[in-house]
Amino acid sequence: MELFETIRLGDLLDVYGQVLTNKKREMLSMYVFDNMSYQEIAENLGISKPAVLDSIRVASVKLEDMESKLGFLKFRQSLQKIVSTSKNIKQDLQKFLKE
Repeated sequence: MELFETIRLGDLLDVYGQVLTNKKREMLSMYVFDNMSYQEIAENLGISKPAVLDSIRVASVKLEDMESKLGFLKFRQSLQKIVSTSKNIKQDLQKFLKE
């Protein structure tokens, strides 16, 4: 998985993770945040590698589906841009006022 896909999946997990079963959320978290391979996850959880692969695929599709329906991640990213811009504006204004 590419870096940007992994980051997006982590963001989706952060926003919508509670809709997943505990097991799927745990597997996806191990994959995304702990950078574990499918085999490592399978060994840690005592299940087969294909079961891990399937669970992560199903969980990813569900999270993408939630985002397409609700758009909370896109909204959160928009808010983050506004806050970031506002911080820069505030800093610029403070510099201007000191001059």
